[in-house]
Amino acid sequence: MQFSLSSNSPSKTPKWQIAAVWLLRLVVGGVFVVSGFAKAIDPWGTLFKTEEYLIAWDMLQPRTLTLMAALIQSWGEFLLGALLLLGCYRRVTPVLSAALMVFMTSLTLYIWIADPVADCGCFGDLIILSNGATFAKNILIDLLIVGLILWNQKVRGVFTPYTQWMVGGALTIFVAAVSFLGYNVQPLLDFRRFPTGTSLLSTAEPTGDVVYSFIYEKNGKRESFTEDNLPDSTWTFVDRELTSGSEKLDDTFTILDDDSNDITADIIEPEGRQMLIVIPEIERVNPSYTYIINEIERDLSAHDIPMVTLVSPDSRGIQWWRDISMSESPIYSAEPTLLKELVRGKVGLVFLNNGVVRWKRSMMVFDIENPYQSMKDASEYPDHILGRLVIGLIMALGAILFIDLTGITINSLVNRFKRKKA
Repeated sequence: MQFSLSSNSPSKTPKWQIAAVWLLRLVVGGVFVVSGFAKAIDPWGTLFKTEEYLIAWDMLQPRTLTLMAALIQSWGEFLLGALLLLGCYRRVTPVLSAALMVFMTSLTLYIWIADPVADCGCFGDLIILSNGATFAKNILIDLLIVGLILWNQKVRGVFTPYTQWMVGGALTIFVAAVSFLGYNVQPLLDFRRFPTGTSLLSTAEPTGDVVYSFIYEKNGKRESFTEDNLPDSTWTFVDRELTSGSEKLDDTFTILDDDSNDITADIIEPEGRQMLIVIPEIERVNPSYTYIINEIERDLSAHDIPMVTLVSPDSRGIQWWRDISMSESPIYSAEPTLLKELVRGKVGLVFLNNGVVRWKRSMMVFDIENPYQSMKDASEYPDHILGRLVIGLIMALGAILFIDLTGITINSLVNRFKRKKA
């Protein structure tokens, strides 16, 4: 095995072309890295967006398959982008990027015309683009990739061809770790409306004579009702709309009672500690979870920490969950989208102090034998773990680069010695 700079770059490449290629790598690779990372760091969000597409096309699949597709997409984008940025696999990466963009451009053209979803989800919750802007962005990326296909091979990358597989391995481990923590614990970066440090209490009051209408659904049909004329329990609450007056609320988190009244101010404690058990998709939660929830409730109660359960309403109604859970803590509902934005996972825990979100965790990481200790451990969970992963990746890439440079140096010395001996 020989290491050589010449093996990684044809000679006599014009300087303008070298600069152009690195600029193209920076732009295209950067877009791919940001897009892939924003989706990989929040697997649940990517899963929900993928399901939104499938529902619009009447192609909903088992969640495991959908999750696998979401992970493959996000990891693939991140890896392609990072390899482009580093100049690895100079022939293959532009071709694979072009193949991906052919699919994505066709998809975004369809979305722009048919408008099945409001946001394509290209950058997760990090950047929200209109469907038209997304299509225009993809056309620009397509043009830039053409330049990479023509010129990318002529400009060497950061690493020699002999160590590129190590680079790919380090990048894969990094993005897999980010996704694993995002799925099982919570996203390491929260781009949603209710990140840590957000108050769930309204900081302003509605102004004027405020009148709401309430949207309910039954048998696939939606109707609007007034507050004085709400439907029976066979209808499912969907949303509420402001029909007259105005409101200026710094947050939009709303907890509803059985009559769809906003009781957020009565439920969220303005002083002291409080635990929220959040179930964004009650229809997907196994009733066996109620045992774990009740164990958490009993342990927290012994430490004077009140608990409130928030569930998404479904056709069976909130009373169904009350009956099977047999919980002593109050149970209320909230709009499913709000709950999904508040916390990820089948069942999530949100710890509040004075109404402010202090931390969020998936229930699967809690020890049911000692929930209070798990809560203390969760509060001490390092928020800078993403920084540690990034530093680890940088150190791994630095070590690989050192191997490259060492090999090149040794090879150069050996060749010089052979020439002198000859």
